[in-house]
Amino acid sequence: MKVTAAVCALGLLATATAIPIWTGTAGPTQSAPSTSSATASQPAVAPCLSPAALTAAQPASSPAGQALTAVAAGPSGCDSIPGRFAYVHLLQWATDTTIAGNSTTTRVVLFEEQRWRADDASGRVIRSRYPTDQQPTDDSTYYPGELDGPIGPIAADPTALIANIDATQPRFLGPTAVIRGLVSLLGWRTPNQAARTAVLTVLRDTPGIAYHGPVTDRAGRTGIGVSATSDAIRFLLILNPTTGELLAYERAALTPPPGSDRTGPLVDDYHLFLVHTRANSSSNS
Repeated sequence: MKVTAAVCALGLLATATAIPIWTGTAGPTQSAPSTSSATASQPAVAPCLSPAALTAAQPASSPAGQALTAVAAGPSGCDSIPGRFAYVHLLQWATDTTIAGNSTTTRVVLFEEQRWRADDASGRVIRSRYPTDQQPTDDSTYYPGELDGPIGPIAADPTALIANIDATQPRFLGPTAVIRGLVSLLGWRTPNQAARTAVLTVLRDTPGIAYHGPVTDRAGRTGIGVSATSDAIRFLLILNPTTGELLAYERAALTPPPGSDRTGPLVDDYHLFLVHTRANSSSNS
């Protein structure tokens, strides 16, 4: 069964679906993963990468507990989509460091992933890399219990959701663990409206999580930013302000480490969530 991604591309707040880091969503010499198609994208020419710039989020204006009281997890077009599998289509920018002798080279590599996950932790992942560096697309199938994380759907109750988070990132490590735990859960699951409400509740009730107001993700979508920072590492979530759906996640080193030749912040991990929906099978055809 074909995934119904065209019905509910995640969090499209306006008509702007182009991803500005490429020269266009369908340029004359290259193509990019589509925001409205769940079919694996394997362009003949790798897309042009841009520097992994830090998201231009306003300085944290208030604790999230206060600001998020005005944010509600409204209904999403994906809430009524049935299917055994949660389906997630994302792009990931990650730093790739190569050490050769006394020389260290760091560059940004782009990955495209399609993820299918059932409640029994079985599923499928298709992962492509740009530039390929002669690495073929990986297509892996996972049997029940083989995928990481808690068994079952994402919890729709705040107390149970906290237990889910603790299973991936223990909360005693602080508010950054809550952010990372939520990304680990939401990156593989499609939460319904009740679960999204629980996510917002946990964010509101976690001390140390800051609210940034409107921010724009790499697909040009405007969301709200919440973050937690530790040891000059900022973990930022961008959420749809009307549904509470996760649009993007960014991990950024705000200051260069001692001895580094860097002069400013560095984004070393960025996830852009194009689609969260459901599917009856893990086939993409």
